[in-house]
Amino acid sequence: MKAGVAFGISELANPRNFEKKASEFITALAREFDVVGGFFVSTKADFREAKAGVNFNEVDAIVLYPLTGGTEGALKEFAVYRRPIVIHGDPFNNSLAAGIELREYFRERLVPSTLVKNFNELKAALLGYEDMKETLDRFLRMRVGLIGRVSPWLINEKFELPYTRISLKRFYEYYDAVTDEEGWSAIEEVISRAADIREPDKKALIKAGRIYVAINRILEDYSLDGFTIGCFDLIGKIGSTPCLALAMFNALGIPAACEGELNSLLGMMIVRRFFDKPAFMGNVADYGENHILLAHCTAPLIGRYVLRSHFESGTGVGVDVQLPKGRASLLKIRGRKAVVAGVEVVGQEHSNVRCRTQVNIRIEDAMDFIDGTLGNHHLLVYIEGEELADLLSELGFEVMLY
Repeated sequence: MKAGVAFGISELANPRNFEKKASEFITALAREFDVVGGFFVSTKADFREAKAGVNFNEVDAIVLYPLTGGTEGALKEFAVYRRPIVIHGDPFNNSLAAGIELREYFRERLVPSTLVKNFNELKAALLGYEDMKETLDRFLRMRVGLIGRVSPWLINEKFELPYTRISLKRFYEYYDAVTDEEGWSAIEEVISRAADIREPDKKALIKAGRIYVAINRILEDYSLDGFTIGCFDLIGKIGSTPCLALAMFNALGIPAACEGELNSLLGMMIVRRFFDKPAFMGNVADYGENHILLAHCTAPLIGRYVLRSHFESGTGVGVDVQLPKGRASLLKIRGRKAVVAGVEVVGQEHSNVRCRTQVNIRIEDAMDFIDGTLGNHHLLVYIEGEELADLLSELGFEVMLY
């Protein structure tokens, strides 16, 4: 196992006073693991200099040793590597105080982080990460993208993970480069399999196809594993929405979320990476004692579907998908917290005063769930609740299971 090592030392401290302790620590660690690094950092500039000279991108885990307090600012920069972290503290020079602060910082960014205070604990933590290597790699190395902006009504959106930002200006450049023929060709098969086409005409369908092609090219050029898009901003500019494109991507195995919400995208990516399942991202449209109704204008094309317009704007191409009945889960992620509930999909509704795909879900104690959940958008996924909750806990989320 390869471990990257860095020591933190306050700008007020004399590095010479800690050289022996650091050397003994490195020597002991090197007897058990392949060690990379071992430098001191006091400032962000020190981190940048070390980053240029030592490659931590390929280590299996990072060991940080704050030798003094006041080192949090420099050591927190190691979150950029998205590798599991073990923080070694000791009872002197405010080392443990800095370690506790750092651990919370990394955990808020969903970087697995463990605080230890002796070598046996350190070894056990590193070996534990080695056992989880495949799982953690699949999670920590995800590449996500935001096209446009987070929708302004998502007032509870909290997201600390790194992501690639693609401006709407850049998206429109891709969109303008797609011909009508390419747009139509991209969705011809989807059109042929639709049970019905209500509001959209051929012009609307071609725009939806051009959006799909444009996003697909962005995914390739930016090497993204999944994306979310600030979809409502497209309505005023091109008179369309990406609802159909998102439905197609989610059916094809590429997580795609609406309204620029990164937390829902993260949930979609976890579900796809670890269970190979698509997710339906929906608004809570209604609820009662033992049921919840989810509705949205996009849904993975995994059942009979009708092509419709986008509900709020009356433009674009939305989808009314008949999602399968059966056991499933509701998932809501915000930051490092997650809410999971085991549910059963029992049917559909087709009201013209709601978003197009409308799913009736049976859930015990629905009122308690609504009272305790973390915001509006929820993911419906065909996975058992306990299995999903266990995986999320393993990845470092604080999970509430209903």
